[in-house]
Amino acid sequence: MLINTDNAIIKYSDKGKPFPYDKLLFATIEPYILEFKNARLDKLTDEDAARCLARIYKKMEVNGVPVLEFFKTELDSWKDLDQHTKTMNLANLIARDIFCCFDKNRYDENDEFAVCDRIYSIKNKDGENDFIYAEEHVKGKLLKKQLSEESKYFKQLMEFNAAGRLPKSSDE
Repeated sequence: MLINTDNAIIKYSDKGKPFPYDKLLFATIEPYILEFKNARLDKLTDEDAARCLARIYKKMEVNGVPVLEFFKTELDSWKDLDQHTKTMNLANLIARDIFCCFDKNRYDENDEFAVCDRIYSIKNKDGENDFIYAEEHVKGKLLKKQLSEESKYFKQLMEFNAAGRLPKSSDE
């Protein structure tokens, strides 16, 4: 599942501007949201939105581990919250991992983008992992197209995941 790097949230992000992680996540996973109620998430009631996200989380993996298992510690700490708040908190946590490289507010002192050691996927109808990644090409030397730095980052995450070099729980 390709991240739309032409999305206005990414394209016009800048330091000091809020970065709406949740909106970017919902836009990226929209095909899976539409499977549930044939409506965008913002058109659903809080209860239906929570159910929709819960269904997606059951099909979602991080580093090859089911999301609900990977974030068990965080979910346990939210046990007193209602279902809608829990699902939205988890969406924000997941979105911050996936889209950290696009948020200019998280650039370090060397002006390099933030990274994490997690790659996310959703099991599609065929039972195959549909990874969430970016693949954007930019002009390089001699006008030759090459992967953007963010795309190289996602490619490396995929390689590390395939080699089993990524953590299997949020505690690692």
